[in-house]
Amino acid sequence: MRHFLLSLGIEFGPTFLFFVGATLYDFFVGVWWLIVGTCVSLSVSLWRDRRIPLFALIASGFVLLSGVVTLYTQNPFWIVLEYALYNVAFASAMAIGYFRGTPALKPLFKTMFDLTDRGWHILSLRWGGFFLLCAILSEVVWKAYGEETWVTYRFVMTIILGAFGFSQFFLARRHRTPTASPWGLRVYKD
Repeated sequence: MRHFLLSLGIEFGPTFLFFVGATLYDFFVGVWWLIVGTCVSLSVSLWRDRRIPLFALIASGFVLLSGVVTLYTQNPFWIVLEYALYNVAFASAMAIGYFRGTPALKPLFKTMFDLTDRGWHILSLRWGGFFLLCAILSEVVWKAYGEETWVTYRFVMTIILGAFGFSQFFLARRHRTPTASPWGLRVYKD
């Protein structure tokens, strides 16, 4: 249970800190807290796992670069753009992989999941659609409602992302290989 809670903190802690900082103080305090939370998450991940997963490294790079630019320019546009670009980049990677017949998620998560090729394709397609929807909604919320509502949107989407991710275990269960766990997780033998 402690490992699970630590994983949740690594994954969702920075966005939670962003939401709290922006809500209690202002947008730029939230960005500072997001940057600090991201650095702490990367450090804890490196300490715990002796490595930083590629997906986390890419996402953190987006956050750190745009966060610094946001603070330097004092313009919230950059952190909002980061979120949209991050989602468009991953949606594009999922689409390219899908149409090339090489699911983009497989190299990122094959050490965790043991799925059939069809399962990897479906999973990549679903995540691609999810990332595209996040990017579109981000722009709509930002343009229509402004930065305060966008902060809440980003926080709510993080919760939805977690729920969506957990729901994909049902797909992993249906499309697991014979050597996988009942939930499609890779089983390592000592």
